[in-house]
Amino acid sequence: MKHQNHRLPKMSRCALAVALGLGLVASMPVMAQSNATTTIYGTVPAGNDVRVVLVNSATGAARTIQPDANGRYSANSLPPGHYQVRVMRGDQVVNTSEVDALLGSGVEASYGSGKGSGAGDKDLGSVVVTGSAHRIDTTTTNNGVTLTARELQTLPVANDVNSVIQLTPGVTHNTNGQYGSTPQIGGSGASENAYYVNGFPVTNILTQVGAAELPFGAIDNMQVLTGGYGAEFGRSTGGVINITTKSGSNTWHVGGKYSVIPGGLRGNPANTLYPDTGANPATDGTLQYWNKGNTSTSKVYGLYLGGPIIRNKLFAFLAAEQTRTDSESIAATPTSTASQLKNGWNVSNTKVEHYLLKLDYNLTDNHHFEVTKMYDRTTLQSQNFGYNYATHSSNGVPGGGGNTYINNCPNNSYCVPGSNLTIAKYTGYLTDKLTITALYGDSRTSHVRTPWGYDPTLAQTSSSVTSRVPGLTYNDPQPITGLLVANGSGDRQKGGRFDVEYQWGKHDLRAGIDRMLISSTVGNELAGGSRWAYQYSANPNYKPFGATETLAQGGGYGPQGYYVSQNFQSKIAHPTSVQSAQYIQDRWQVTPRLLLDLGLRREQFTNNDSFGRELISQRNMVAPRLALSWDMMGDGTTKVYANVGRYHLPVPSSLSSNVATGLLSTSKYYTYTGVDPATGAPTGLHAISGIVSVNNAYGQTPDPRSLVAIDLKPFSQDEFAVGVEHVMSKAYIVGASLLYRRLNDTLDDTCDQRPIDAWAKRNGVDASNYAGFNCAIMNPGRNNSMLVDFGDGAGLRRVDITAEEWGTPRPKRSYKSLNLFAEHPFSNGWYGKLTYTLSYSKGNQEGQTDSVGGGDVGLTVSDDHKELMYNSYGYLANDHRHAIKAYGFVQVHPDIIVGANLEVVSGAPRSCTGNYPYEDFGYGSSYFYCNGVPAPRGTGGRLPWTSRLDLNFIYKPHFIKGVSLKADVFNVFNTQTTTRMNDSHEKDDGTVSATYGQITGRQAPRSVRLTAEYTF
Repeated sequence: MKHQNHRLPKMSRCALAVALGLGLVASMPVMAQSNATTTIYGTVPAGNDVRVVLVNSATGAARTIQPDANGRYSANSLPPGHYQVRVMRGDQVVNTSEVDALLGSGVEASYGSGKGSGAGDKDLGSVVVTGSAHRIDTTTTNNGVTLTARELQTLPVANDVNSVIQLTPGVTHNTNGQYGSTPQIGGSGASENAYYVNGFPVTNILTQVGAAELPFGAIDNMQVLTGGYGAEFGRSTGGVINITTKSGSNTWHVGGKYSVIPGGLRGNPANTLYPDTGANPATDGTLQYWNKGNTSTSKVYGLYLGGPIIRNKLFAFLAAEQTRTDSESIAATPTSTASQLKNGWNVSNTKVEHYLLKLDYNLTDNHHFEVTKMYDRTTLQSQNFGYNYATHSSNGVPGGGGNTYINNCPNNSYCVPGSNLTIAKYTGYLTDKLTITALYGDSRTSHVRTPWGYDPTLAQTSSSVTSRVPGLTYNDPQPITGLLVANGSGDRQKGGRFDVEYQWGKHDLRAGIDRMLISSTVGNELAGGSRWAYQYSANPNYKPFGATETLAQGGGYGPQGYYVSQNFQSKIAHPTSVQSAQYIQDRWQVTPRLLLDLGLRREQFTNNDSFGRELISQRNMVAPRLALSWDMMGDGTTKVYANVGRYHLPVPSSLSSNVATGLLSTSKYYTYTGVDPATGAPTGLHAISGIVSVNNAYGQTPDPRSLVAIDLKPFSQDEFAVGVEHVMSKAYIVGASLLYRRLNDTLDDTCDQRPIDAWAKRNGVDASNYAGFNCAIMNPGRNNSMLVDFGDGAGLRRVDITAEEWGTPRPKRSYKSLNLFAEHPFSNGWYGKLTYTLSYSKGNQEGQTDSVGGGDVGLTVSDDHKELMYNSYGYLANDHRHAIKAYGFVQVHPDIIVGANLEVVSGAPRSCTGNYPYEDFGYGSSYFYCNGVPAPRGTGGRLPWTSRLDLNFIYKPHFIKGVSLKADVFNVFNTQTTTRMNDSHEKDDGTVSATYGQITGRQAPRSVRLTAEYTF
């Protein structure tokens, strides 16, 4: 058919109470529900000359839809936004209304009875518009919430994505500092979430923990899915965080904001005391860290600009935010040595930059192009100073050298990954029934550590009084020792997806493919590239390891026993991976009340080592997704929904960089005749050896076939959910849902050589030259076959070992929850939502991450050998039995809004871990034994309940249009309840650790954020 374009004239917004209407027509159309777009649907009186025109209020872009013979229509893959819905007969507009279409949901606009054809204009007079942000949407079958920019600006919540996610039921705080503030969703671990911006993944490329962020003021819609999402999305066994950004419109908007969180208004953090262990009288109950002097001040500067470059055609939106935080904190204990106290006070300055540019171009109303450019960088400068515990103050004298970190953190702690991202997307409405979308993105991240005073051209030097030639000056101008982040470290992700939608009778079909290419450079190397180590031997005829000449033969100062080695050390990996998927989804409107969502997803994950050799290959992973939505009463007042599905999680690239990378640790020996006074390097060198390595560590990468079990099964999880939502009245909506998740398999490293030795003995294999088993990736609790080279000349041979022989149990992790909610959509001047979650998280595995023994993502301590899994079944660290969340706001005056956010959560279980009482495997206090007695996971009591109330006050004076003044108070009552404790009971010698029961995490103290914003 011929498509006609209809531009939206300037109009006043209709304050439609029907936008909160509660009726749904009985005859519901089918639609493809994309989590990256929105849908508008409905029913109008049928007729050959009746058309529905959907006009985007911001850009004027229009889409024309021809209803079917029954008057049903559906417009899919629309950008979220405010729309005018116009019904036309011929060239005459016979009725209009307005709707807000939200991300990942459907909104209905229906007119008249929709029965018969050729209905008169009077049939078009009855208008039913449904689907506001806070009402039942009977077209969705997933679990989650969608928040708009208006709500994000109104509620008292920190201006970052992870804080907003915490508003969602079933989401718990991650208290393990190793993984930052990344939330745990539905019993999952910190690495199991997927993040998207405008349809492109922005999850941490290297570790899958956290994601790149955008300017908070650039968020238009933010959807948090806690389960049940369709076949369109995968690579997550936790939650999906889906964000769309603001775009320019036909009206220019310019705005700016300034926020400050002053240190003077922060609550003082509690001091850290040594616990009362009863076994360490020297420290029990004494001060460990004087935290009360810790302070920080943050300032946020924001600028926003959006409007038409070419009216109705080309639009631009620009957002820039910069956050500067100045912090000071204690870094030493009262018992620190004098040298430690010289570095006992840390001063840091952090600058976080977020920029976003969005361009939208409407070639025609049926062909839309968009480009998103996003930049995210965190720069941290850190310097230590001296500290005096007698006065509880810094002496201001600089101690050790400072550092500058870019998208990288000290002490291997978690940092925001950062990104430099470009996304291009095309949407084509080829016909009323056929829509295609194509997306391509390229993201790059760099990781840098630059110590103050560092000169990368200067090698390190080391010498002692006995190793120096009398009369020579041995300078060491390179102030940095040890290892640094490798030069050029960073990550890159590029790829895209293609989707097609087609409406066929009662079926709305959607299919697509995607493919992502990931690469990283990660590792460490000696600062300055190498180290000159000056040495001395009383025997001039001594030959260092691997030397071909004696010291005397080398000349120079060699005959006097003086020589030098040049040492090189690095471990640098270049892992790559490919993640691809194909899916098909059928949303089948079986009856006017019953919608079935039938999906099938097929995924492939491949991880390669630094040479591009295949390390882990997981193919043909089939994930069915089945869901239904039942409009019980036929009028949209009661919805029953259910979903069941399988979900897979890829292996992070960081795993490849850890297990499939060779260590370079070599030396070369020289005699010398002098020392350069400027660089400290030797002069007059004469080599007495070639390049040698005591441990044969020449950087050779192991054969990847020997590092991974054959036919490795993927990390997967099954889930089932059922729920009901009901409109109690025009003022309240209530609901309840049940969720069950079960972990099927996980991947982890195992380092136990005993089963391999037993296999060799049983099979008569000569293992006398076996170099030894380091670690390999396998499926815990399953039969695993390895390729092993026993050094007997036979090369790699297959070794089949049963699950019983490995001894580690099948992974178990189950999550059960009951969620209840009551919501008051905005009316009568207020909005509110109250949720209660009863949940149980139990098992012997936390997933890819582990809060007990630690380890990198996918390489936990848990399965290194079977004894570590003894007594490991119990309630997991993210088991918070009860959680109450409530938030909302009240328009107390036309110029004043007051908001609140309350969270009350029961404490997590504690464990008591200690040494294995029967043998020392070198893992210290990582076993579920306490004082030599079995201590099952989670039986060490519970942490206390936490409660937190946040309030805000917003003043928008009517006499100064565009001005907004806001004060947010976080943790009003300054509760600093314990959120984490040290559960390691004993030291290596078996005595009780002085830090057993140590408080290692608390709620953040009270803080106040003051914001001034102006929009023109």
